[in-house]
Amino acid sequence: MTKRLDMNQIVSKLGAMMLIGVLITSVGTTQVFADWDKTVYPAIQGTIPIADGEDYTMKNKISLVEAMTIAENILPNSKALYGKLTVVNGYLVYKVFMSNDDREYNKILVDAGSGDELYVSDTITKNSHKKRFHKDKAHNKKMKDYFKGMTPEQITEKKKQFKEMGDAWKSISLQDRAFMILHFMQMKMQWDSMSDDEKTVKKAEMKKQWEEYLPMSVEEKKQKLTDYIQSLRN
Repeated sequence: MTKRLDMNQIVSKLGAMMLIGVLITSVGTTQVFADWDKTVYPAIQGTIPIADGEDYTMKNKISLVEAMTIAENILPNSKALYGKLTVVNGYLVYKVFMSNDDREYNKILVDAGSGDELYVSDTITKNSHKKRFHKDKAHNKKMKDYFKGMTPEQITEKKKQFKEMGDAWKSISLQDRAFMILHFMQMKMQWDSMSDDEKTVKKAEMKKQWEEYLPMSVEEKKQKLTDYIQSLRN
């Protein structure tokens, strides 16, 4: 009984966490996110060296919200959609994913010790990542399957709803975005501990909830996020 209660509590939160995940990726960044950890970064000189296999989770001297703030100062016309603490070329850094209103993207590396800018990627434009989508057979099949049976008008409306999900995510404060990213990571660890059968059932439940969120207005989606964040802070 205790395990079942714990799992139910996890899943009740995962519904909201799924919303966060799709908010981030529905801005049109799916393929860019797929390449998130495939980027070959240049040599960098950080302040916190990390050996292979070393636990670095408590070695950062600045927080995620500080790293995201620094990234937004570097690119003031963009928003920090996602960030994480990780090791690049032997040094502890925050990877921060940025997007602007023209759906152009950049990746920024921020030193996890000093907060210094270590790397800013070239801008990935809407047209350039569309070309990458076109070449990505797995992505194309996924999109084709998702839109299967829809009319052109329905597909257009669905894409509009996806964009609004991203707009809602970008509209909340940077502090709230950072808070939810960290919370999402914690919930993902609990999700990874669930059995395959439990995941299958819960994925179906979350898909249903996702479809309920989509038709909401940007303001309604933003309010959903705000209310959920407030409930976690209380």
